[in-house]
Amino acid sequence: MFKMILVAGTVMSSSALFAQTNSVWRTLPTAPFLSSSRIDDVSFVSPTLGWIANGFGQIWKTTNGGGNWVKQFDQNTIYFRCLAFADSMRGWACNLGTQEFGGATDTNIIYQTTDGGMNWAANNNIFPIKPRGLCGIQTVGDSLVYAVGRVRGPAFFVRSMDGGNTWESRTMSMYAMGLLDCYFFTPDSGFAVGHTGPVNSSSSGVILFTSDRGLSWETRYTTSRIGEWCWKIYFPSRQVGYVSLQKNSGGPVNFLKTTDGGITWEEKLFRTSAYYVQGIGFATETHGWIGGNSSQPTYATTDGGETWFEESFGVRVNRFQMLSDTVGYAVGQTVYKYSTELPTDVPEPMVEPTSFALLRAYPNPFNAQTTIEYSIAGGADDPATPIDVTIRIYDVLGREVETIVEGAKRAGTYRTHFDGTNLSTGLYIVRMLLMPGLDAAPTLAGTYVDSKKLLLLK
Repeated sequence: MFKMILVAGTVMSSSALFAQTNSVWRTLPTAPFLSSSRIDDVSFVSPTLGWIANGFGQIWKTTNGGGNWVKQFDQNTIYFRCLAFADSMRGWACNLGTQEFGGATDTNIIYQTTDGGMNWAANNNIFPIKPRGLCGIQTVGDSLVYAVGRVRGPAFFVRSMDGGNTWESRTMSMYAMGLLDCYFFTPDSGFAVGHTGPVNSSSSGVILFTSDRGLSWETRYTTSRIGEWCWKIYFPSRQVGYVSLQKNSGGPVNFLKTTDGGITWEEKLFRTSAYYVQGIGFATETHGWIGGNSSQPTYATTDGGETWFEESFGVRVNRFQMLSDTVGYAVGQTVYKYSTELPTDVPEPMVEPTSFALLRAYPNPFNAQTTIEYSIAGGADDPATPIDVTIRIYDVLGREVETIVEGAKRAGTYRTHFDGTNLSTGLYIVRMLLMPGLDAAPTLAGTYVDSKKLLLLK
């Protein structure tokens, strides 16, 4: 059989600060991938069972911790901004609504399922006023569901006391122009976050608190600057919490932190230069991450936000969901998993490639980890014939550094991960060769196919 060698300057993703036996973030190779947009929300009810939703009106489900995904819903007139499941059967996906994105023309705000996502139906049983759209949703116990919306207003709080059958809406215009996320500790006590102005340039971030299930609210904090919004709220413990602040342009960029359960909040520096912050999540009170709606990588902290460093995973990250301090998920351009598991290099469900190609590496330049995409065409006589694939790392002097993948692969588009934690800053080469012996492509046997450069920066 003809043997193909892919020489890679890539790495199996891992954190520069933690050993391989500890949890690290990895890109899930079979998860949906959006090159020009993102997955907006994620909801897992166990480490293996979860759902994701995106702005193309799609909902996907996994039953094996992200190893495989099944599309359950697809309606491109909906922009699904938030998603929550109470258990393995009952879940809700909320529409951002019209007048925000051109293709979103659906006016139904809440879709619900009672059979694990096999079927979804619009629920318009909202009184007295149906909001224009919703941005954040949370389930509390078996029967309570809370939601807020929307970005750029109008501001509403919505709740269901009967497991999503009926919904009450309350205008929040006396507190905020728009609301984007919510978090409840108990059925009674929780927060909603958003902004005070009609547009980002004239807005400050605002944090609201309720102790009576949303019947009344008080303003706990308003940021000192204009030109920013509160985007996501995350509490890794009852006392310590964080809120991300989106700033559309310029710096410095801040975030908010509380150490007394949300009674008081402090503005803290994330970075001095521009960064389009959105997602925020923490595994412990001190170890967490910030992501944003741009091609810039995610950043991490291990000291509660005093310092931040580039983690080099995740693009356009909008939501983190940590199930414990060792297992979690994040969604953005695709799905990322925080665990001790080693990733499996498997093809995603795409149209069968017609050529052997080294497609791309992202991010590049990279710090510690990057992802390599490559395609394998089917054999000339039998497209289903597996092809031997070897992925190796070489430095610029041609010395082999490491073999990452070695084995038979069927036709498909693949992603594999490369960890350069223990390598020096410098240039590495990704080279694809077709080796003699492959009957499926005899005219290419022994020829050079493709090559790309990777730059590791530390």
